[in-house]
Amino acid sequence: MREVDHSNGAGALADGSGIGWLLEPYVVDCVTLARGVDPVDLVSRLGARSGQELRLSSAGEALDLLTDPGIDGVARVGRAGDWAFAVEYGDAAGCTEAGLRAVSRDGAEAINFLMTPWNPPSMFAYYKDGIHICSFGIGEETRRWGRESDLLVPALKKVGVLPGRQAYDADRQRGQRLSMMAIEEHFGLRLPKRDIVTGRLPLFRVRER
Repeated sequence: MREVDHSNGAGALADGSGIGWLLEPYVVDCVTLARGVDPVDLVSRLGARSGQELRLSSAGEALDLLTDPGIDGVARVGRAGDWAFAVEYGDAAGCTEAGLRAVSRDGAEAINFLMTPWNPPSMFAYYKDGIHICSFGIGEETRRWGRESDLLVPALKKVGVLPGRQAYDADRQRGQRLSMMAIEEHFGLRLPKRDIVTGRLPLFRVRER
């Protein structure tokens, strides 16, 4: 059983590998997670060509590759629990409707976070079997869309984000952390901050000219 601390709204598991840290500015921009596929399948659905030589890369090295005029986008991949993940740099297919439909085809699930804390709201999107299920802005949860736009309403109510967010209007950051916690708990998400921010992960070219 997972232990979640609701007292501080950190959105972190007891072992510190939740998703609340994605709210930190300028750490990651686009993260796509998929359940029902492995990391290599995930990155191929995002556009990576087969036959690429396996290489491990830091975040800085991934960004450096974007200076190559023949490369528009790269992704570092891994697995956390039931979910494969891809951290995308440059032209990010996971932040597009077409990309998420491709990732979630054939019964798979796909979640994307487009993190823009300098220009809120950051965005959450969930697709399943090629269908857009639910999306909303982190901090703007009263405005939702998708085939099952109210899917996360019970989870958001549980942590106090809905209805209305009146309790957190004076502390927007706390409300955002609680929203991330609700998403984390509903889907059982984990993301290893150390591996993503300072570690080395398999890297693939996903957008090449």
